[in-house]
Amino acid sequence: MSMPDALTPQMWRLEWQFGSAEVQALGAMLGPLHFRLDAERDLQVMHVASWAGTINSLGLPGVLRRMRGEWPCVPFGRADLPADLPSEWTARSPEDGWPHGYGANHRWHCEHASSDRICLSIDYPDDSPIARIERHLQVIPDAPALDLELVIWPRRSLRLPAGLHPTFRLPYPSGRVKVELGRHDGIFSYPSGSAGAISRLLPDTRSERLDALAGIQGPLDLSHLPLREDGEELLQVRAMQAGPDAAPFSLHYLDYDARVGMWWDTRQFPDLMLWLSNRGRPEFPWQGRHVALGAEPVNSVFDLSRVAHPPAAHPLADRQGITLQAGQPWRTRYRIAAWSGALPARLAPLLTDWSPT
Repeated sequence: MSMPDALTPQMWRLEWQFGSAEVQALGAMLGPLHFRLDAERDLQVMHVASWAGTINSLGLPGVLRRMRGEWPCVPFGRADLPADLPSEWTARSPEDGWPHGYGANHRWHCEHASSDRICLSIDYPDDSPIARIERHLQVIPDAPALDLELVIWPRRSLRLPAGLHPTFRLPYPSGRVKVELGRHDGIFSYPSGSAGAISRLLPDTRSERLDALAGIQGPLDLSHLPLREDGEELLQVRAMQAGPDAAPFSLHYLDYDARVGMWWDTRQFPDLMLWLSNRGRPEFPWQGRHVALGAEPVNSVFDLSRVAHPPAAHPLADRQGITLQAGQPWRTRYRIAAWSGALPARLAPLLTDWSPT
């Protein structure tokens, strides 16, 4: 006799010499994620929402109810239109009301679970252009590293804003996590104010460096986190590239003498959206105390492509989403890893190894 749904496991665990991780059914979210650098240093890098499991959280959308770590967003972005977008932006109607997609708000099914590999899947509603998505997580046996794969099965051909949603833990004290970006073509601020939150950036501006962003009261440094000042910011870093000895994105945890880096296929997801949540939202569930950094590879205009499109002259107007062909699986791979000192060559994946098949 099969076990009733209410009692089926809702969490699966990876465990290997260099780390451990949990993956939950809701949203297929990864976290916590521990990387073991040596006998003394065990670094938990993924954010886990403090409200998860509380009674008040039960009324939240699925994507927020037990929010943690990292998950795929198909389609990527919000389903509500900001009230203060510039007038030249064109409003759109989203195909559904699920923020960050149906898969981010519902429970996935486990296809395989072992200590070194987890495979999950979810079927989308019959009226969705997406039939099914899959998620595969595989440990790197000899390193503090994790490889992930996302597979999308479309019902019809279309372009779709899509992205990944890693959300990293920012431990105290302030300023002890350094954000390191690879080569890029500018950092763009959100085109409207952060509704219901504190934003210190000038909207709809371009900056060259993370430590000198265009702020309301002058240059603003977001390169060392968490911040002492409260704030909530959304940025998009255009045309990200890895360097010969660096990831396109990494965090330097100064108090641990350790870096956590992320590699992805920048042909599929050319940009990186940065969501800095730094006690800047007073309402529930954030309650003025939420601190985390989302570093989200995207093919989208911020989180807005489902509800609005910028004017043709906007530098992100060409970010129109991934191209899907009916009945053909679309795949992407990415890696999250930790190291101390110089980047070990074995951790940096070759892009040719990750070419879509």
